[in-house]
Amino acid sequence: MATPETRPPHLLFACGTRWYAVPAPLAAEVVTFPELTRVPGSPAHLLGVFNHRGEVVPVVDLDLLVAGASQPSSRAVLVRVARGVVGLTATAVDDVAPVTGTFEPQGTGGIQAHLLGPVDAAGRSVWVLEPEGLFDFLSQRT
Repeated sequence: MATPETRPPHLLFACGTRWYAVPAPLAAEVVTFPELTRVPGSPAHLLGVFNHRGEVVPVVDLDLLVAGASQPSSRAVLVRVARGVVGLTATAVDDVAPVTGTFEPQGTGGIQAHLLGPVDAAGRSVWVLEPEGLFDFLSQRT
């Protein structure tokens, strides 16, 4: 069994009824996105794209991807990794806080391989998203 550990601050945000966390240095900003341009033939969780400061940003409905249900939102957490940026829908944004727990993937494939926890952050049970792997996973599916 894995030993609990504490990791540096993560940005905490909700999508639907679930709380998530991404490493704070990778959470570029929280935006209210404009009308999205739908990408023909894309999976349902890719809501579309928008232009943000000269960069095309795909917006992923995180609740639909993880839980198969959708909660309407016009806000997204922009997560920047080495290969690009992706917007993850957010129905609420909380704070930046350290996360503590056992960072075990929830599965060996799909989105579950990049979803760690649940862990504790600011008194909440949250799922930590592993951004680089999540970006790779989304790139293969879109």
